[in-house]
Amino acid sequence: MKKVFFVLLVISCAQLPSTRAQSPRIPPPQLFTNEVVALVDKAKLLMDQGNYEEANVYFRKALATKQVLPSSMSYYFAETLFVIHQNQNAKNFIDKYIELAGQGGDHYDKAIRLKSLIESQFDEIKNCEYCNFSGYRYVVCDNCNGLGQTVEICYNCNGNGLIMCPKCIGRGVLITSNTFGEHYYNSCDLCTSRGYINCTICHGDKELSGRCNVCLGTGKKVSKTICNHRATQ
Repeated sequence: MKKVFFVLLVISCAQLPSTRAQSPRIPPPQLFTNEVVALVDKAKLLMDQGNYEEANVYFRKALATKQVLPSSMSYYFAETLFVIHQNQNAKNFIDKYIELAGQGGDHYDKAIRLKSLIESQFDEIKNCEYCNFSGYRYVVCDNCNGLGQTVEICYNCNGNGLIMCPKCIGRGVLITSNTFGEHYYNSCDLCTSRGYINCTICHGDKELSGRCNVCLGTGKKVSKTICNHRATQ
């Protein structure tokens, strides 16, 4: 009887309809918002058109959404940044793509080649005395004419070299009075009765010299020209 009951139980269970088969299929959740997809697609289209500057703008808009981004965007953004000579940012994003996608990534081989190109440019820039770390050419600072120092009219005395004596307030004498209201006049010892003293900032030189506040004393500033890493551009 026990064997028969077990067989019947197995048969009856086998004949039960599958609840899983009857349950409706749940679509997978969308990984990326429509906004992100639209921005990345627009950036890629601009890349295809050769408009990398504008593509850079749309990639940054996608980053600004603070939404989940496709890993492939790191590769495309790195390529864009490399073309517009933002090498440090390009290196950061290509490293991020390789980290996220790994060897199974759709653009892994291209990413490795791009990484090599970026590092090659870094070596060239690092050894170049004519450009900054981003590869932009130095030019002579027009604020100090390459001297690194500027000479300006003293702001304290307006170029006069003299200021009013702070002790006698320009009168040349010191006036005191006693309890009876009697006044006493004495020559000012600070200005020797002149009423003025040498400027305390420029010390009578009328001008101030100091480090150029544009080039910070280097005598050069960064231009918008990409450097060719030669003495003559």
